[in-house]
Amino acid sequence: MTMKTITIDHLARVEGNGGLMVTIDGQAVTEVKFLINEGPRLIERLSVGKTPEEDVSLVPRICAICTLSHKNAVLRAIENALGVKVPPKVTLLRELMHLGEFIESHSLHLYYLALPDYVGFPNAIAMASRFPLEVKIALEMKQFGNHIMKILSGRFIHGENPVIGGFGRYPTKEELLFIKARAIQFMPFVHKTTEIFCSLPYPDIPEDETIFACCEPGDGEYGLWGEEILISTGEKIHRDDYCKLTNEFLVPHSTAKRSRYQGKTYTVGAQARVNLLGERLKGEAKRMLSRFYNDRWKRNPLFQNAAQAIEIMYCFERIPEVVDEILKYPEDPGIVGYSAKNGQGTGLVEAPRGLLIHHYEIENGRVTYADIITPTAQNAEEIERYCLLAAQKLLEQGKEDLIKDRLELIVRAFDPCISCSTHIVEIKKMDGTLWEDKLKQFKATNPVIIGLGNLSYGDDKAGLVIVQELKAEGLADIYSEEEVVENETFWTEVEGRPILFVDALNFGAEPGRITLVPLTQLLWNSSLTHRLMPTLLSWLSPETIKKAYLLGIQPLSIQNGSLSQPVAQAIEKVVDILKK
Repeated sequence: MTMKTITIDHLARVEGNGGLMVTIDGQAVTEVKFLINEGPRLIERLSVGKTPEEDVSLVPRICAICTLSHKNAVLRAIENALGVKVPPKVTLLRELMHLGEFIESHSLHLYYLALPDYVGFPNAIAMASRFPLEVKIALEMKQFGNHIMKILSGRFIHGENPVIGGFGRYPTKEELLFIKARAIQFMPFVHKTTEIFCSLPYPDIPEDETIFACCEPGDGEYGLWGEEILISTGEKIHRDDYCKLTNEFLVPHSTAKRSRYQGKTYTVGAQARVNLLGERLKGEAKRMLSRFYNDRWKRNPLFQNAAQAIEIMYCFERIPEVVDEILKYPEDPGIVGYSAKNGQGTGLVEAPRGLLIHHYEIENGRVTYADIITPTAQNAEEIERYCLLAAQKLLEQGKEDLIKDRLELIVRAFDPCISCSTHIVEIKKMDGTLWEDKLKQFKATNPVIIGLGNLSYGDDKAGLVIVQELKAEGLADIYSEEEVVENETFWTEVEGRPILFVDALNFGAEPGRITLVPLTQLLWNSSLTHRLMPTLLSWLSPETIKKAYLLGIQPLSIQNGSLSQPVAQAIEKVVDILKK
């Protein structure tokens, strides 16, 4: 049986641009990659040199989906660093705006991204033909969450009203009473939401034990922030020791860092919060959880959806309580000032998708170090593990045709927040020769061909050898890396033309395997270290880069020496196609 690669280039109905690649060798799933196709976050580096006030405005722009989670996290971190203690009314108002974001985010995910999978529709628009009331009121629920964020933050995206030490403007009594009344009005639909998502027939593949982590709110309460991290192993980690949990590292196929706890994957998010803190719930949320909860909530990632529904109930019950507490403080406090110029602090909050960590170090009134760890970055390893388990189990059961849909179901349950975009899914099964047809098609566009590599290092010379042989055949527009890397005139002349780079590329296949991929997929998350890469970014427009492809040959070795036999044979195949 040949090796197959199932590729979901663009995951549909997730927040951002991501994909999945599953490699199957015979009856074994050998690899699953959760691909983050976005450029790397540079916010941490941009924070350096900023004042605390500038930093509080800057860092929430990481994300327009979880903007207030980032706002609360950076405020808590900076205030911890500078010794700022805000009055109770400020804390309560920040909680209220956080509840608004949870309602907005959870309702969007459950009804518009997740539910279509379970009722047989490709998207929410199609689903509206059968469930018009649910789609309409879910949208109203989302708009209510937006309204709360706008009132408290000034805008529901990237609002500037919350500041270090307080708020620029405080909501009026009338605005708060409207929020309370509207939350109570929604309760019948909130009950229906919990019924729907806790009763869905979640498949039993995949199911496996895992570790959960979330904020410890303290005082035996269910809450959305705290000073410690609670782990299902029983350990508690103080906010400033967060690295004991996250242990960040890099992988070649993603621009997002990864985390493992003591070498093991772990889950953050609604499922983690409900499993670790669910006994602290009160009212209808407690009753609904008692009714529906079972051990599968601890083992099956699809129950993230059920847990989010329970949290929607929690939010709507909590809002009237918070408003009543706020109204006990009729006077609006001023902004708490500070005089400290140095310090370091960490802020822990629960974003809708899970534990969010911000850490800053400040010297002489300027940020000197920033570290931001998002929920999706922590869940990435867990997503890959559960996808591998599901793919392997379905393969063993002879249900390979179900793999693609099941993996998308898993990823959507985790509700990854990559950025704000959605795409249509495309699936390809590759038999190892698809590159030939793609290369022939690309050759017809008359591309400029550039060989990359180093003649001194074994298979790393593959791209340069291909260029040498094509030049010997008398072909035009063939160049080696050294001929063009510092040649600004060259890059000006090829602007707008299709470009084919050829190189040795480690993409985890057998030696001599050939692949042809868009350069944009490799530019940010590959092992390429050529001097040519910064040149491309400096001199070529994004439109030209999008037209470029890289033909990669899997090397056997890039140590000193000659070409390996598999790579030499691959070179012959490539040259034969390009010279015709």
